[in-house]
Amino acid sequence: MTEIIIKLKNLNWLFIFLISFLSFVGLVMIYSATFGEESKIFISHIYKVTIGFILMILVSLIDVEFWKKNAYLFYFIGLVLLLWVTFYGYLGKGARRWINFYGLNFQPSEIMKIFLIISLAKFFDEKKFQESRDYFFLILPILIVTIPFLLVLIQPDLGTAMLILFVSVVIFFVSGINWKFFAFSGLLSIIVTPYLWGGLKDYQKQRILTLFNPENDPLGSGYHIIQSQIAIGSGGTFGKGWTKGTQSHLDFLPEKHTDFIFSMLGEEFGFLGTLSVIGLICLITYITYHITNSFIHNNFNRIVGYGIITNFFFASLINMSMVIGILPIVGLPLPLVSYGGSSMLTYFIGFGIILSLDRGSNYL
Repeated sequence: MTEIIIKLKNLNWLFIFLISFLSFVGLVMIYSATFGEESKIFISHIYKVTIGFILMILVSLIDVEFWKKNAYLFYFIGLVLLLWVTFYGYLGKGARRWINFYGLNFQPSEIMKIFLIISLAKFFDEKKFQESRDYFFLILPILIVTIPFLLVLIQPDLGTAMLILFVSVVIFFVSGINWKFFAFSGLLSIIVTPYLWGGLKDYQKQRILTLFNPENDPLGSGYHIIQSQIAIGSGGTFGKGWTKGTQSHLDFLPEKHTDFIFSMLGEEFGFLGTLSVIGLICLITYITYHITNSFIHNNFNRIVGYGIITNFFFASLINMSMVIGILPIVGLPLPLVSYGGSSMLTYFIGFGIILSLDRGSNYL
C-alpha cells in the first residue's frame, strides 16, 4: 500500500489535469449534441470517461518493464483479435470492425495501435544501431506493421490503417533507420499508389474526389463537408453559445457527437473555442515530447513515448483537417472529445503508459 501511495505521488498531476480537462470538453460537447434528445449517449459517455480515467491511473502504476517484457505477447493477442473480427466481427455501417462482447462493441484495431508501438519499441531497443544499416534486419518490423495494416484496411477502416502506417514510419525514423530506407519507401509508395487506388471501395474513392470539389455533389458525397464548413464558419469569433448551434441541433450536421464534434465546437464556441482546444492538444503533445526527450539512453521508453503521442496528435490533426475540408473524411474521432468506446479507452491507456514512463524517470 505504501508503494502505491509513493507511485501516486510521483505521477505528473499537471499532465493528468490537462487530460482530464480535454475529456471535460468532450463531456460538454456530448451534452450539447444530445441536448433535448435521449440522454443515453451522454450517460454512456460519462461512464466511459470514468472507466478510462481509472484505467489511465491503474496503467500508470504499472512499471514500464511489464510492457517491454510482454510486448510480443500483446502483439500476438492483438493480431488474433484482428483476425477474429475480420471473419466473425459485428457488421455495422458497412464495415466489420467490432467484436460484440456481452452487448459491448469492442474495436480491436484501436488497442492494436498500442500493442504495435510497444512491439516495435522492443524490437528496435534490442538491435544495435549499426544493424539498422542492414536492410534485411528490417524485414521483421516491416511484417509487424504490414499484417495489422492490411487486416485493418480490409475491414474497411482506411483512417485507422493510415494512422497505423504513419505512426510506424515515425517510429522507424526515431529509431535511427538510414534515410535511404525512407527514400526507397517513398518511391515504392508512388509506384503502388495506382494499385492501392484500384483496391479502394467506391465510397472511399468518392470521399477523396469530393475533397477537391465538394460542391459537385452537395446533397450526396459533398454534403458532410459542406455542412461542416457552414457550421464552423457560422460560429464566428465567439460562437452562437452552448447548445445553441443551429446547424447541429437542426440536424444539418451529421455525426455531430463523433466525427464532426469539432465542427459543433466551432459553431457554439467560435474561433476562440476551437483555438483553445487546439492549444490544449498542442500543450499535451509538448509535455509528452518533453518527457520522451529525457530518455536519451533508454531507447524503448523513447520510442514508446514518441509512438503514443504521435498517434494522439495526428489523430487530432486528421480529424480537425477533415472537418474543415483539408483532408478526405476518413472516420477518425477527435481523441478524448468525440463520443466513443474503444478509441477513447485506448487513448487513456496510452496516456497511462506515458505517466508510467514519467514516473519511472523520477527515480533516476
